[in-house]
Amino acid sequence: MPAYDLIVRNSKMIDGTGFLEADICITDGKIAKIQRNTLGSNTSHVVDAKGMLVLPGLIDPHVHFRDPGLTYKEDFLSGSKGASAGGVTTVFDMPTTQPVVTNASMFQEKAQIVKEKALANFGLFGAASIDNLNEIEGLAQSGAIAFKTYMVAPPKERTPEYAGSFVTSSGQLYRVMQAIKRTGLIHCIHAESDSTIACLTDELHSEGRKDPMAHYDSRPNFTEAEAVYDAILLSEAIGTKIHLVHISTAEASELIASARERGANLSAETCPHYLCFSKEILNERGPYAKYNPPARNPRDLESLYSALNRNIISMISTDHAPHAKEEKERGREDIFKAPPGTPGVETRLPIILKMAHDGRLRLEDVPKLTSEGAAKRFGIYPQKGSIAPGSDADLTIVDYDEEWKIKAANLQTKAWETVLFDGMKVRGKVKYTILNGETAYEQDVGFAKPGIGQFVRGKPSN
Repeated sequence: MPAYDLIVRNSKMIDGTGFLEADICITDGKIAKIQRNTLGSNTSHVVDAKGMLVLPGLIDPHVHFRDPGLTYKEDFLSGSKGASAGGVTTVFDMPTTQPVVTNASMFQEKAQIVKEKALANFGLFGAASIDNLNEIEGLAQSGAIAFKTYMVAPPKERTPEYAGSFVTSSGQLYRVMQAIKRTGLIHCIHAESDSTIACLTDELHSEGRKDPMAHYDSRPNFTEAEAVYDAILLSEAIGTKIHLVHISTAEASELIASARERGANLSAETCPHYLCFSKEILNERGPYAKYNPPARNPRDLESLYSALNRNIISMISTDHAPHAKEEKERGREDIFKAPPGTPGVETRLPIILKMAHDGRLRLEDVPKLTSEGAAKRFGIYPQKGSIAPGSDADLTIVDYDEEWKIKAANLQTKAWETVLFDGMKVRGKVKYTILNGETAYEQDVGFAKPGIGQFVRGKPSN
């Protein structure tokens, strides 16, 4: 019998301390050994990683794969194929599907539906609002990776996608945080001020504003900062562990830094689109550049890079949010009619590697920002997010030296026509994605059979 199922030879591994060159030996989906030379070892399969970087399998803690109920936009097969082609071995999928995942029964049904399609490991969020307080414990027991709450209401026509996942007052958020605290899981919060945004939007409507920049003007920087302040204040009062998603502003970054300095149990993420584009992209790309919160100002981009380099923001997610082209086109004449969001699960790593090459981020921090940070915060480290004996054999093998342009038509997402990163020059091509010790994706070869992704249960974390 072979000693190992797979050996990844000539691996140049990267972590927060630097680089290590060795071979990675894998058995039964786990990393069995890391050693300098395995030429005499018995194995049934070898991957030669010479000249490439080997990273812990990427984790994207914020995707919307739209399955079930909205699969014309995306489904778990197309979404997880994109993840795998982008080196992502684990995704955390949001609960805003149809039905919204507000109770244990819906959670279990969704897990069954997506399992047979999954080409990435997956954790599933539970929705949390004032409407399902009695269901939160059941969602935790079913294995929810975390909970998601929006602090801003959706447009009326999209309420079915969000029912049971949003609050509109501090009192409601307080009660939801109390319920989630009892589970020990993380409370993920979309922090934008509902009442202030509603007020500003009404003003813009009264002025006849429908232009792309009206989207930014309806949600200026202080609407995020206001909500971030409230969320942090309540979480500290209650003792709930919170994670603030897609942070976009300097003001919010400063609030997070202050809270972390005083010991708040708080983490935060940002996304590539907040690091790549300023608000002028709205005039250039119209509804295709609409996402919530909106693109910001050059000062905000610089603040986000600083926050990442100082570990104030500990991860870069994608908020992969696909929509059909015809849905985006509704905002051509009236920006308020376009749904917010852009796809990004497949393009995150090469965009980040380009940032590292350009000196905006440290190359040795890439594993932390794309994998380790999420694994630690959501309680699945070192099972995930680590290249070490005993860890799951989830690996991303990438040619860091390869420069290329993103071509949206070649991406796996169903919403490729809406990809905002189309034509962008990036760096680093994923050659192999190893999932639970199996090759889930190999460039120029293709994908493994769907269904190899495993369900990742939520665990209380520090």
